[in-house]
Amino acid sequence: MPSPSRRARDRGQSFVERLAALADELQAIDPPRHTGTRNALRGALAAEAKRLDQAVTRLDPILRPRGLFDPSAPSTTGRIVALTMIAQQRHPLAALRPFYGAGVYALYYNGPFDAYSPISRTEQPIYVGKADPQEAEAKDAVSQGTRLHRRLNDHRGSIRKAASTLRLEDFECRFLIVQTGYQSAAEEQLIQFFQPIWNNETKICFGMSKHGDKAETRKNKRSPWDTLHPGREWADALAEDQKPESLIRKEINIHFRRVPPHSSLESIMAGVIGDLAQLAPTSFTTAAGEDIPVEADSHENMLNDV
Repeated sequence: MPSPSRRARDRGQSFVERLAALADELQAIDPPRHTGTRNALRGALAAEAKRLDQAVTRLDPILRPRGLFDPSAPSTTGRIVALTMIAQQRHPLAALRPFYGAGVYALYYNGPFDAYSPISRTEQPIYVGKADPQEAEAKDAVSQGTRLHRRLNDHRGSIRKAASTLRLEDFECRFLIVQTGYQSAAEEQLIQFFQPIWNNETKICFGMSKHGDKAETRKNKRSPWDTLHPGREWADALAEDQKPESLIRKEINIHFRRVPPHSSLESIMAGVIGDLAQLAPTSFTTAAGEDIPVEADSHENMLNDV
């Protein structure tokens, strides 16, 4: 008596032979002359072909990963640049001499301002950003110009003017001079990972990077950053806040509960490793697209002839 596997093979072979005969028969049919009839037949055959394709897919028992790790992807490159920036030495923001180069940077707060106490003296940046080179095709730091230093110097000037709430000596920075073209992807990764409260993307205490409103836009409302940290003349001259200070403080408090600050470099690395983890429970699917764990239960029969 044939074994179950032999009977399954015989049934499969018989089906394939019948299907081949039907395909030959279909090839011999003259297409209907009437357009509607022809289109109806094509539609019906296409629907059956789709069902057949689904049936063929079900015969593949090998699991499929949801994606491939692509080292050349912009997000991968951005993450590498971002991690390299995080590994750099921290410098007092007030003490930087002019230097050539463009790239990415992060600002850190070490002071007593009460709203920022959860991130003071931690590895959680209060702001991250980028500086594009002055020449789009710059190949070295000198041809990139002093854009990165100028960007940090702009922030230094804004913080100095907010003397009623901030002290420049309470700020440090990290920065990385980057080959032209990689700064944007790195900034995006840094913002996604840290969600700093001064970045526009976080939509809480944004506006520090503004340089003033033009005469025709004087009716703009004051940014949350300038509301919380008054001192820039052009911002103080605006008539109305975008958000009241009480709401800004509330949103900051909620944000720090929702996105716990990273207290150490070890915490950052643990978060990065978590982001990189590919083999999550739902990282694999069947050929039909159903979620399935890559590890089999102990009672399952595993296929060895793959």
